[in-house]
Amino acid sequence: MSIDAIRRAATTALTNNRITRDEVRSLFSAARTTGNSIDAGERAELQRLLSTHGSKFTAAARTEFARLIGSPTPQPPPPPPGPTPTPAQPERTTIEARKPWSTTYWPMAGSGNSDGSASSNLWAKDGPMAKFDALLKARGQTEGARDFELKPALNWLVGKETGHYIPNSMLNEKDAERTTGVDFNGNGKIDADVAHDFIDSRGQFGKDGKTDSTMSVSWWGSCDKVALAGVLFEEPKKDVTLNGVTFTKQDIKGLLTVIADSQAGGYEFKGDRYDKNADIVRLRNGQELRGTITTDVNFKAAGNRRQQDWQVNSNQLPDEVTIKLMDGTERTLKKHELSFVAREDKRDDPVLMHETIGAWLKSGRPAVMDKDSGDHVWNYNFYKADDTTYRDGLKPSWANDELLKDGFKGPAGDGKIIWVERQVTFMGSGSETYKYWLEEKNGQLVNGGWAPGSNNPDFLWRPSGNPTFTGRNDRNPFVDPKMVKEIYEASIAP
Repeated sequence: MSIDAIRRAATTALTNNRITRDEVRSLFSAARTTGNSIDAGERAELQRLLSTHGSKFTAAARTEFARLIGSPTPQPPPPPPGPTPTPAQPERTTIEARKPWSTTYWPMAGSGNSDGSASSNLWAKDGPMAKFDALLKARGQTEGARDFELKPALNWLVGKETGHYIPNSMLNEKDAERTTGVDFNGNGKIDADVAHDFIDSRGQFGKDGKTDSTMSVSWWGSCDKVALAGVLFEEPKKDVTLNGVTFTKQDIKGLLTVIADSQAGGYEFKGDRYDKNADIVRLRNGQELRGTITTDVNFKAAGNRRQQDWQVNSNQLPDEVTIKLMDGTERTLKKHELSFVAREDKRDDPVLMHETIGAWLKSGRPAVMDKDSGDHVWNYNFYKADDTTYRDGLKPSWANDELLKDGFKGPAGDGKIIWVERQVTFMGSGSETYKYWLEEKNGQLVNGGWAPGSNNPDFLWRPSGNPTFTGRNDRNPFVDPKMVKEIYEASIAP
């Protein structure tokens, strides 16, 4: 009987738990064992097989079944009524503190004269320090705020008291006195074309036996104190006139910048500042060489160690290491001569940065960071973080498992992996998005790593206390915090 033949063919077809197009043809051949056509009973049996085992039919098998039975392609039954499941999405959260204020970074460098700009140089002829001197004079007190500010910032090169002024933004060893303001030859005046060696071969302060180097100091200023003032004090709201001296809102911001350090009550500091230190090669005989290692050394190899922000390789050394020394010469050392090699790491711990930024902002007070790890330092107030967090197997487009091999504490282990895109908003300086992964184990973040191409904060800091407007102001001892308080409170008064 053909129905029995159909069932035997179906049993054979289902041996591997699926039915192909060729096996459908075998089913219909079995149905025709008693004739060239399919009767109602045979059709019903074939339809029953499709209904019972439809999930095991390949797409090609379904199409062939419909063609041979002479009806439209069978469709699976509709899903039960109810809402369509929403695809899993990353978490999005915002942490926001009080919004700070900012202003110019009050650059130390001028353009060859000491007049400066009243709105951007603290030491300017008509700037905040000159006006504070005018108030001191009007009240019969000793002037000196501007003169102190005008002491050369680089006087430490000759062991003299330093201030906060540099005549030129580009230092030049061939014209050392005029560009630095430092009396190198000790004759009591600043001379033209005095050559002096104070910059080494790596462009840092030091000596290399030559006097042909230059160095840009255009970024030197008080950005850290400005950031601190923006955290400690309300923003000045109006100009103030005392004893005939008018202080603009910008002048008052300058005065708050100058006293900020004395009002911080200490600091919390997280991270290791990148200082562009020279690489180190330590020999087994105890000799230590400093310069730039030009050999490709794997500082993240298994078994190597970390000392603060230094990566130290003592286990996976190449056969030879070449270092360009501070004086420009090179030395090549054999592996058996080496104790270890070390390099300062530009990338800080993502776990530390992630947890600290979140905790500080949740306290409601803004904080400060150097937002990238270049050798320059720019301090920015930050007050908001917008996080996009990918958990439970979700990944952003930049994520891949290769990144998990390059964690701050070595390769990721068996914890849960979290991918994070964090946009940090700065006062007056836009925002920066940091991309990184974190490893969570037993409820704790134990490791992390940065995405290729993502910046990372260099360090974070915030003041520990609140301003009292008391105490000595070492930043400029002629600027008395009590007198600044009088000006400031008049500016923020209703």
